[in-house]
Amino acid sequence: MSLYSETDSRFLMQGVTVQHLRFQVRAAESILFENEPGAALRGALYEALSKNFCSEAFGPLTPHHRETCPVCWLLAAEDADARRGHNIPRPLTLQPPLEQTHFRPGQVMRFGVSLIGQAQNMLPYIARAVQKMGGIGVGKGRGRFTLLTIDEVHPLLDTERTLMNGRTVKRPTLQVTPSAVVDVADKLPHHAVTLDLLTPMRLTAQGGLAKHFEPAVFVQRLLERCQSLAEHYAEHPPDARRPTREDWLAAQAELLAEAASLKVGYDCTEWVEAFSGSRRTGRASPISGLVGRVRLDGSVARLLPWLLWGAALHVGKNAVKGSGYYRVIRAL
Repeated sequence: MSLYSETDSRFLMQGVTVQHLRFQVRAAESILFENEPGAALRGALYEALSKNFCSEAFGPLTPHHRETCPVCWLLAAEDADARRGHNIPRPLTLQPPLEQTHFRPGQVMRFGVSLIGQAQNMLPYIARAVQKMGGIGVGKGRGRFTLLTIDEVHPLLDTERTLMNGRTVKRPTLQVTPSAVVDVADKLPHHAVTLDLLTPMRLTAQGGLAKHFEPAVFVQRLLERCQSLAEHYAEHPPDARRPTREDWLAAQAELLAEAASLKVGYDCTEWVEAFSGSRRTGRASPISGLVGRVRLDGSVARLLPWLLWGAALHVGKNAVKGSGYYRVIRAL
């Protein structure tokens, strides 16, 4: 039996953990990102994983292969029973470099990859794939780099630890967990909260794009993402009672009522246009969204754990390309 109420984040997100990795690389050649860096980094990472660690990288992908190949499981997650279509959220997000889009030879670039739930078993593949990425190159002209270090980061506790430096490799220990999320939420002010949208957040509402920040729309998309990731990637003890869809619906009803009562204290967000090009299809797809800061005023205590989960998991479309990445900061 759970020790928590059935609408508590610790119950609904039980078994979900997130491992945040930060890679430091040194540019061997000029690295130039024309648009959103996350899209280019994601493309290079997928290419390195599929070409080097998938046994059928250049052949037809049979259902049996998709079920047994860890790389295909990570990159092409599908579920025939998924309520919103066959495609489900990948258990991987990317945090692109935020400080600049052009790195000259010799400069250090930092970017993050986060692995959710069962995907943490893929950490060795991801580490080796980033090394391969350095040889493939990224950005316009495919600028190459060398991997310097791999750190694990706990963004909610502002803590980091080196996992790989040279030949020394350590076992990770700093996962985001349900209890850690609640502990951090309890220490935040309960009268207001500020969100810093670092990369374009692309949200939809009523069949269209939400080009202005709306608390209820944001919370709805946040809860849907948390539910989908928990349903597909949480690691439960054998005797644990798992949350049902009815549990999630009850929580959503309560939390959306809370979101509807909030006021936007200030909104310094703006809609930015961005596109992601595909070498495979030769086409560009929009990854536009909202960036900037927004403060929510009102009783935020019940929402705080979920806002922190969103900061760990991203919210909205294109999370694997780095979109929907934000931080929770104290209200200003």
